[in-house]
Amino acid sequence: MKVNRVQARLAGLILAMGLALVGPGALLAQSPGEDTRSLTLRDVKDRIKENKRHLEEAQKRGKAGDAPGMETALENFERGQAGLDEALKEGRFEGDVYQREEAFERVEKATRKHGEVLGGLLESGKLPEQARSHVEHALEVSQKGRQTALANLERARTQRRDHEASQRRAGYGQPGGYGRSGNIGGPPSGVGAPGGTGGGPAGTPGAGRSAGRGPR
Repeated sequence: MKVNRVQARLAGLILAMGLALVGPGALLAQSPGEDTRSLTLRDVKDRIKENKRHLEEAQKRGKAGDAPGMETALENFERGQAGLDEALKEGRFEGDVYQREEAFERVEKATRKHGEVLGGLLESGKLPEQARSHVEHALEVSQKGRQTALANLERARTQRRDHEASQRRAGYGQPGGYGRSGNIGGPPSGVGAPGGTGGGPAGTPGAGRSAGRGPR
């Protein structure tokens, strides 16, 4: 019995030490179902497609009078839209300024369409009464997602404009930069250019003309 009590105390002590080392923050970060990954533009596109699929399923179930099936599809839609909204609101996105702007444009367009579909369901008169509250809540989630997208879209556009301005200041595409005079793609020089090989006004020395020789 003494051995068992000692073993139990040792086990409790080891567990306490492990929790102290890991910390509550680490345990919270590993909670099942919590996704804190950053999204790429492809992830955003896939989530938008998935949310559209859930909404189409809700429409299908509603027309069939299947209130439980419609509620399930709407819950899936809400979960997907809320997760996308939360990730973008927290800035969890991987990509350049152009991809970021496109991501928010796509979300804004999708949530606007979702709002139209859900509003149509509420006004159709064919909606099962027990499913009305679920449609109203889904509409609120969609509207919230659109507001987040609009706010971040304006910020993304500002970042993109700032990026382009900094590129211009660095000389890309400007005089002295790439594709302009003074560099690659600048004014003709060398072969065929004025004063160059085979070129130049009459009397101007150049290869292919009399150079350094007086009249005969």
